[in-house]
Amino acid sequence: MPPPSNDFTALGYRIDSVERQIQQLQGQLQLYVPQRENDLRLQGIQESVRRIEGDVTEIRTKMSEITAAMIKQEQDARDRDTKQRESQDKLQIRVLWFIVGTIIAIGSTVLASYFVHLF
Repeated sequence: MPPPSNDFTALGYRIDSVERQIQQLQGQLQLYVPQRENDLRLQGIQESVRRIEGDVTEIRTKMSEITAAMIKQEQDARDRDTKQRESQDKLQIRVLWFIVGTIIAIGSTVLASYFVHLF
């Protein structure tokens, strides 16, 4: 049987070795926790980016819909203005024909009465 002092020395050496390994594991664990937190933060950022991209896509879709609606309204307004101008033009032509017809009628009446009084 080896002397007990050698057992104590070997046991002390093993305890020191185990303590060093435990300290190394604790250091690795401390590094692991911040890395896990970083992974969670990264995941949160990625989710935020996905939401923002979805919002941007939705906004672009709405913008294109609004643009299309504005173009349609503008075209409808132009068509309405064109029809209104045509209607006003027709009314002006009718009024002018009425005035010309009235002048011709008055002129004809004056001319007819002039010829009647001459003969």
